[in-house]
Order: sequence, then C-alpha cells, then structure tokens
Amino acid sequence: MNIYLQPSTGQKLNLFELIGRLPGFRDPASLEQKIHDVAQSLLGDLGLDYAADVRPWLGNQLAVAIAPPAEPGGPPAILLLASVRDLAVASEAAPRLATRDGAEFTPEAYRGAEAMIGETVSYALLPDLLVVANSPAGLRAALDAERDVSPSLADGTDFAATMRDLPADHLASVYLDLRRVVSAAGDEPIGGFATGALALVAEPSGLHLDGTIPFDAAAAGESARRAFSAGDRPATLSAWMSAETRAEAIAFGLRDRIDDLEQRLSDEGTSGGASDALEQLRALAAIGLGINLDRDLLPLLDGEAAVALQSIDASGPGGQLLLQPTDPAAAQAALDRMRAALVERGSSVGRETVRGVAITTIEVPRLASLAYAVVDGVVVIGLASDDVAASVEAHADGRTLAASSRYAAAFELLGGRAGDELWVDIPGLLDAATEIVDPGSEFRDILHQIGELAAAASAQAGRLEVHSVLTVR
Repeated sequence: MNIYLQPSTGQKLNLFELIGRLPGFRDPASLEQKIHDVAQSLLGDLGLDYAADVRPWLGNQLAVAIAPPAEPGGPPAILLLASVRDLAVASEAAPRLATRDGAEFTPEAYRGAEAMIGETVSYALLPDLLVVANSPAGLRAALDAERDVSPSLADGTDFAATMRDLPADHLASVYLDLRRVVSAAGDEPIGGFATGALALVAEPSGLHLDGTIPFDAAAAGESARRAFSAGDRPATLSAWMSAETRAEAIAFGLRDRIDDLEQRLSDEGTSGGASDALEQLRALAAIGLGINLDRDLLPLLDGEAAVALQSIDASGPGGQLLLQPTDPAAAQAALDRMRAALVERGSSVGRETVRGVAITTIEVPRLASLAYAVVDGVVVIGLASDDVAASVEAHADGRTLAASSRYAAAFELLGGRAGDELWVDIPGLLDAATEIVDPGSEFRDILHQIGELAAAASAQAGRLEVHSVLTVR
C-alpha cells in the first residue's frame, strides 16, 4: 500500500473540498491543521509524538509491504517505508523513536547503509528514505532490492501490468498478490485471479476506489470461468427491494464460486479442516433437517442472489434474501422438498396471500422461523412473512430501490451497473440502527453529511473491474 501525504494539486483541492463539507471542517484555513491534529491523536495512542518526532522530517509518501512468513507458523514479513524530506532532523528522530520502549540495536554496515539491527524491529536511514522491518532478514532484503542486488516488486511483470490500469493521479494505491494472500506457495491463480490493484481517487463527487483484477481463463476451472462470465450483466433484484432499503448486496454465480472454493480446498492438503467442516455441515443438514445441500440448496444460488436490509434493531434485522435461479421450476421443486422434509421433522407451516402471491411460513422448533414466496422466477425469503410481503408489495407498486434516485445517482457516478454490487445508505443505516449503536452527536452529524457507498465489480475484457464511490453531501 502506498499513500501520498502530499498528493497532486488537483487531488488535494478535491479532497479539501470534500472534507470541507463535513461539520467542523468547513474552514479552509484550519483544515490542514485539523488533519495534523488527527494524526497527532492517532499516533499518540501508539506512544508517538507526531508534532515533535515525525512531522518535521516526514516526506510526501508512506508505504507498507507485507509478505508471507519466511517459515510456516511464523509472523508475516512487514516493511514500512517513509520518505524523508529533512535528513538531519530524521537522523536525530529515528534513534529516539526506535529506542523509546527500551529496544537495543546493533549497527551493521550493509549495502552502503548503516543498518540498525534489533530483535523485533530493524531499520536503516537512507538519504531520502526510512526503511523499517520487523526482522533483520526483511531489512536486508529491502536494501538488496533498493540497491538492485535482487529484483524488487517494481521489477515484476505482474506488478507492472496490474498497476498500469490504475488512475495515474491518486491519493493511495494497493497491490495484492492474491496467490500469496491465500496460499504461501503462491504459484497458482485463485479462481483465475492472480493479482489485483486499487487506487483511491478524490473527485468532486466523492471518494472513488477504482481497480482491476486480471482474469486468466486458461488457469481457471470451469466453475470459475462460469462465475466470471456472469459478471457482465446488470443486477435486477434491486427491483424487488422496497424503497426503504438501507443497504443491499448482489452477487452472481455463488454456486460456481462455492464449487471452485471446495475444489481448491480439497486439492490443498493444508485445508483439510475446512473441507471436513463443510462435510460436517452437509451431514448436520441431512440428519437434523432432512435437507440435501447439494441437491436442494446450492442450485438456488446458481443465478443472481441478493441481500436487502431495511431495518435493524434489538429484535433483529428486517429485510430479505432474494434469489433468481436459472431454473425456476427446479427451484420450486427444491423448496417443496425442503418444506416437506422440515414438516416430517416437526416443523409447522402457515400460508397467506398478499397481492395474489402465496407466502409460506415455516416454524422450525427450537431453531428459527422463516417465510418465503416464489413469484416471477424470484425466490423471496425473510425471517417473517411481513418481510416477504414488503418485497412483493414494493415490486407490485413500483416503489423499489431500483426506482429511487439516490440509488441510481450513486451508480451513475460509477459509470453504470454490471456484475456484483454493493449499496449502502450510510446515514439511513445509522438511523435504522440507533437502538443498537449510538456514535454520539458529533460523529452522527459527520456521518449524516456522507451520502451513499456504491460499488460494482464487473467482468470486462479479461479482467474484473472494481469501481466504488463514497459520496459527500
């Protein structure tokens, strides 16, 4: 991860404009000082004096790199890089910061630099860069890369190709080697995805997070290829969510993703525990509920799936699970089989009709209750019949989230909707959860100036494009 502490003029103006809309941050003259005050507070919690020991020498960039452990079970390798704008001041501050907890260091000449070697932290101060690592080996490896003795991350073709598609002018960027995030072996793409990158950009409309994840179809399994190909069409289930929806998430091809994950887990010897847990879940569902997950439940997830949240309070969440399987008739048959199996094990069933749609309620003793309806090929599931009825009525009346301007406007800023998506009405969700969470009046006022969070991940020409925006009113 790389952060520009002094971004370009355009980025700085956009960022200050956005922050200036928040209560308490509207005075441009004091805005930058307030940002320093926040840094002082955050670092103060770590025992650092930002104003005295960091701000006088810190340059315009910070970076953090994390690598898999050198040995199984060991800690990850962590590297912190900070640009230096005043070497003389940094030379005085660095030893003071390093030894504030009583740590001791041994100087070591390495690659033309004086490396300070410690048990838990090692560092080296170069003319324009402070390098800090959580092990001597990590520090030496960084200095090797800096001196071109060994390849650096920037030398990698994967890194260059992935970062090339990011917006050039940004506040911060993140690069992930997805293979190493999932497995220390790091030699096989995960579901066809090997690397990914994101960039945070300040725009007048809000903070944008844009990224790209290249997809290697040749390295992906059949289920992963099907899941990727489903990511090029717009979601439709928001047309079944009421206009009062506070948050929603939609995904395509969940069954294919689950199949791909299971296949990977079964192929990796170190993942036996996860595979065993899945098998135990299947057994519990079959014995306790009479439900065959592979035959009855997973097929419901082969198309579009969504979760919508309208309320959240002490009694629990109010919303729906919405499914649009590719074979509606097979989905209805699967629901009938599961209902019959639950009845055989003592569950009670109730029925009511709303707008001509039959809603079935199932009470499972000592476990839970749920309600569902199937209409126009869409399965609507809720914890109560009222939740299902709310979805049916919203769709019938056209008073849906899909028809609301606040929802449409957020995705317009992304350039459209396609593939998986996420949408959150932040102040609305905060108000809905007042009984559970009270952030305080000052923080609540700030959150009420923030509008919506919208994100979409769509399949585009051999890569997954990720776009998100956090709007500020």
